[in-house]
Amino acid sequence: MDSNDLQELALRLAAFTDLLEQRADRVADITEANAHAVESAAITLTEQGRGLSTSAVSAIRDETRTAMQALHADIAASRSAQRRFATVASSALVVAAVIAVGGSAWMIWQSRQEVRRAEFAQAILQATRSGAITMCGDEVCVRVGNKPKRASADGYVIAE
Repeated sequence: MDSNDLQELALRLAAFTDLLEQRADRVADITEANAHAVESAAITLTEQGRGLSTSAVSAIRDETRTAMQALHADIAASRSAQRRFATVASSALVVAAVIAVGGSAWMIWQSRQEVRRAEFAQAILQATRSGAITMCGDEVCVRVGNKPKRASADGYVIAE
């Protein structure tokens, strides 16, 4: 997974989060519209009930207010739940992206290790082909030349 894939994943995550928020807002708007419709119906019932006794109208008003309050509480709870869901979903997608990045980094590290091993094997093969490394009976021999060049302070010399 390269940086372009990660950028594409991040864009998709952002788009998915936006879509979730849009849907949450639509549901809240529909619920609010329904609340207004109930309120409108309650107002209509109130106007039609003016001819009824004062106690009957008062009872209808109280029930309508209670229903409207419950509906507004449901709207608030619905919006809160939708936001929590969007947050959890976004967090899960971010965690998945982090895991994907970590896996990619580990694979790159593994690949670099394999390349180093292959380069070492290739250097040994090249030294063997050039005759710098050969077998002297049962022993491995290395031709270092008349003036060997030191490769490090550890006593290694460069084979010719």
